[in-house]
Amino acid sequence: MEQQIMLSAVDPYILLAIGVALVALEAFIASFILIWFGISFIIVAVISYFVVFSGAVWQLATVSLISIILILVLRKKVVEIFLKSKVEVSDDYLNEKGIGEIKNSKVFYKGTYWDIDSQLDEKEFIEGEKVEVLKTFKNKATIEKR
Repeated sequence: MEQQIMLSAVDPYILLAIGVALVALEAFIASFILIWFGISFIIVAVISYFVVFSGAVWQLATVSLISIILILVLRKKVVEIFLKSKVEVSDDYLNEKGIGEIKNSKVFYKGTYWDIDSQLDEKEFIEGEKVEVLKTFKNKATIEKR
């Protein structure tokens, strides 16, 4: 007959140390996964201090169960809170309004030469004139005089 080897219960202070280490490691990784395992280890450490577990397997199973519940319930909310941008970032750099300059019958705007929109007469604008750029799209700039 084979003899089963059962892991004895882990000391609550070791569980607490593992939990604190995982929470601290989360600060460097920022995946919002390790923190829940760390919190679970801390919770099980507190429980283990008052309630005797029959083995380490039950402690780890409790840690896993609590971690899964915390991840499913809280992760999305915490990620939204911590990773939400406080400032509106415009990724549409080229479609912002601004001031351009007529050079070589083109509009020099944000470091690029743009063709003048075909609806406008290029002869209206003189070389070196500053113009208001309203919109850029497909290598064409919609402009008006300042």
